[in-house]
Amino acid sequence: MCRIRLLTLLLSLISILGCGYSFVLDGGSSTIRVTLEPSVNQTLLREAGMILDSHLETALDSMGMLESKDSVHTLQCTLVSTSRQTITSSSLSSDDRYRLNISVSATIIDAQGKKVWSSTFTDQGAYSEGGQPEDALDEACSQVSLQIARAVASLSL
Repeated sequence: MCRIRLLTLLLSLISILGCGYSFVLDGGSSTIRVTLEPSVNQTLLREAGMILDSHLETALDSMGMLESKDSVHTLQCTLVSTSRQTITSSSLSSDDRYRLNISVSATIIDAQGKKVWSSTFTDQGAYSEGGQPEDALDEACSQVSLQIARAVASLSL
């Protein structure tokens, strides 16, 4: 029984060492760096632009794409719309929950003021009965910011 385990272990080690796959770390550097303009809030939600900006700064900075000033590319974001949905509660004794859907338009402008990329992103956050849609804004903006940062990271401008 001991020989079988030893042979199995040796065969496993040989197959792992003979494997042609490897991992290469790229250092997390991105080819594009952007300056972030303050977001425009076209919704009725209070402080939505500031909350979105905070999450965008965090997401872009963590990916090494945030430039403080005078970048070749400028990222402009606009909170275009929001909607609310009721999430049905599973029992009558628990509170209803609501879903806040947000839509954000993101555009990259080059140094000459020419639009070089544009896209729209949507995501959602949840809040409980008795709360306000702003209670879900932090979650929704966090998710949208990550989507935007990933999309910008994949660009080759």
